[in-house]
Amino acid sequence: MTDTKTLTILLTKGPYVSEAADMAMRTALAAKRAKYDVNLFMYLDGVWVTNVTSELDFNNPTEWLRSAIKRGVEAASCQRCSDARDLKEGEIVDGVQIAGSFRFIDMVKGSDKVITFGG
Repeated sequence: MTDTKTLTILLTKGPYVSEAADMAMRTALAAKRAKYDVNLFMYLDGVWVTNVTSELDFNNPTEWLRSAIKRGVEAASCQRCSDARDLKEGEIVDGVQIAGSFRFIDMVKGSDKVITFGG
């Protein structure tokens, strides 16, 4: 048995529509600094955070996602949502698993806390 707590974050809004994506990525990074295991599931327009984009001169949740993955955040993107937006492997951030919604259910089952950003 471990003392490590697990946080799962559900992101349902895309970047630049609201601050939901920014807050989700910052929360994931803060939770990792606080020694949490962190799961991140991107759903609906939240999958746009995974889209590989050019470098931006302003807040870039995609870069924060890369940083979170490097720090051990387990990130998954809804397969149906990604398909509907024509996001495919090779066009998304390395380390993001494209998975069915059952992956989110598994994440929730293993979590101590669940937070939703965007809806």
